[in-house]
Amino acid sequence: MIRRSQRFRNYLDENLIHLHKNLFISPSDPLYHEKVIRYLDSRSPEAHFKLGQKFQLRGNRKRALFHYKEVLKTYPSPFYSAANRAIHHMDEQHATALAQMESAAYAEPHKQLLPPFMKSLLIVLFVLNLLLILLFFGENPIYKMISTSKVWGVGSNVTYETVDVPYVSYLLPDVKNEEIESELHKLAIELAKDMPNHNIIIYGIISNDVRDRGKTMLLTNDEMTKSAIVIAQYYPGANRSVNIRFLNSQFDKHQPLNAIGANLVRTALAAYRNDYGKEPRGLEWLVQDYPNNYLSFIPVETSSRSNTIHTSYDGSGGWVYDSAADQLKTMFYANVPSGDSIPFEPLHIEINKAQHRLKLLSGSNLLWDKEIGLGANDSTPLGSFQVRDRVLNPMGKRQQSYGDAGLGMGAIALHGTTDESSLGADKSLGCVRLSNEDIQQLFAFVPKGAEVQIATASWVSNNELKAVDGTNLLIPNSLPLINEKPVHLIFHWLG
Repeated sequence: MIRRSQRFRNYLDENLIHLHKNLFISPSDPLYHEKVIRYLDSRSPEAHFKLGQKFQLRGNRKRALFHYKEVLKTYPSPFYSAANRAIHHMDEQHATALAQMESAAYAEPHKQLLPPFMKSLLIVLFVLNLLLILLFFGENPIYKMISTSKVWGVGSNVTYETVDVPYVSYLLPDVKNEEIESELHKLAIELAKDMPNHNIIIYGIISNDVRDRGKTMLLTNDEMTKSAIVIAQYYPGANRSVNIRFLNSQFDKHQPLNAIGANLVRTALAAYRNDYGKEPRGLEWLVQDYPNNYLSFIPVETSSRSNTIHTSYDGSGGWVYDSAADQLKTMFYANVPSGDSIPFEPLHIEINKAQHRLKLLSGSNLLWDKEIGLGANDSTPLGSFQVRDRVLNPMGKRQQSYGDAGLGMGAIALHGTTDESSLGADKSLGCVRLSNEDIQQLFAFVPKGAEVQIATASWVSNNELKAVDGTNLLIPNSLPLINEKPVHLIFHWLG
């Protein structure tokens, strides 16, 4: 960074941040966060959170609570949940301290029972020491006395302790429960043939890596058990049955929805990075007023029903966002076991002009298949386009030219229409038309920067697709208050 009055670059400039007018400051400044609030952003969640931590460490509860509560005024924020937990923790500590002070106030001024108690304790210890000396060093030590006095009954049932042998078996993401049961049953029996006196335990873990397909190996890291979705246990010496237990009965339901939610945000992150050359500091930068509405909301992680953002994995649900990660797969993922195993498969749209159909896809997951209208005289162009504008109730030259919503791609757009007779036909001036109901449904799940591929009579993706139900579960109950209706703009899409 070269300042205006500076002709040559100084090596220290890279470590300075421009806060206000001629004020430059280093992040290592002890008063950095105070100055951020004073000169740059008085509502900065990160600055208030850091100050709250500082005053909490100093024991200044009043100042710490003030800054934590300032964090809660900005939602969503990567520091929202952490500030909430800190306030709750401080309240608990304060309540405990008050209770202890109250108990001390009513305590007896003199501990009258202490001398008799000490006398009793000394007497008991003396008797115990005397007994131990007699039992271990007398004519009949304790182990001989027990052996001679024990009378064993006929038909005693003796059980010997077994040795657990844990394994890890890698499973494919789309495998059915019945197939998992059959595979683990056969595997447990095969392993027990060589170890009949051992307790075989197999942890089934989902893996997207084809190199892991069909692999079974000894468990070497106990942390891997946290990612298991199923456990099989077999000890032929005690039970001839293979016990199989699924750890999450709704895994098949949550896995594809979490994959779509993760890739929805990842697609927006890729577009933001392409526009600005860096990742956003927080995901709230993706959910802004038009034209920076990369997303309309942060989706819900379906197994926990939460869209809370964490800075590191703890398995409590919600999402993990690490802007320092080098790959989108590890930058954003579900904060649940195996959440980081979901590959990055961008949400994109494919259009088949011959069939007048539109599909919204993420990998092999099919979100929607919609009927569309196209341009007359083959005026809808072929090729690959990017969504650059996400607009609700876009204004054109005439009222309701573009229906309830539009996804602009330069000269053309995907937009709604009140003339549903044009769907399945070629009547537009080049744009792709959908019913108002369909475009509203698509709008929430097509991020800014998503690719739109238009082909003549074929589908770009030839993979076998799986229709995903329940995408409405990804929409949070409370939507962010952002403006996606730029009333001052007139759009000039072909229509």
